[in-house]
Amino acid sequence: MSRQAWLQALMLAGLLLLLQAGGDETQAALRFSRQALEQGAWWRLFTAHFIHLGWAHTVLNIAGVLLCCALAPQLFNPYIWPRMACLAFGVGISLWCWTPEVTNYVGFSGVLYGLFFLGLWPEVRRGDRLAAFALAMTVGWMLWQWVIGPWTMEERWIGGRIASMAHLYGFSMGVAMSGANRVWRSITFLKGNI
Repeated sequence: MSRQAWLQALMLAGLLLLLQAGGDETQAALRFSRQALEQGAWWRLFTAHFIHLGWAHTVLNIAGVLLCCALAPQLFNPYIWPRMACLAFGVGISLWCWTPEVTNYVGFSGVLYGLFFLGLWPEVRRGDRLAAFALAMTVGWMLWQWVIGPWTMEERWIGGRIASMAHLYGFSMGVAMSGANRVWRSITFLKGNI
């Protein structure tokens, strides 16, 4: 596994830990708040994904980042930062537009579901069975939380309600970004062969 991949993953983990250490004031300034968004605080569509309900929530998402890096190290290059920005804005805008019942939101998991797709799907297409299993488990867990609902024990552990729609939006954004990338590469390839 690439040292660069682990460096990117550890930098992300460090950012999440640093923001969590900022405490309640940081969370209040950065979380997705429908009321604050209505007053023009649009940065919250992005920043909400990098803060958490508490330390347990932060550690759970960092574990997810490290698992994603272990399963799909090729994703963790310098381009991961703009990818995360696109995923974060996509999830934030989706929550704003299509999930009015979500008035407050924090957490990296929506972005993480998108990263899992972006990292695992290319490996699945190459025939990697472990990647196919991991992606199937990711989809299964996401759908379970969306249809059946999150485990109350997990919600107690992280200290709040799980917004399963954010997971669905993040995964969908990953699919859309992957599709857009394929179209772009096809167009670029065709232009080069004309």
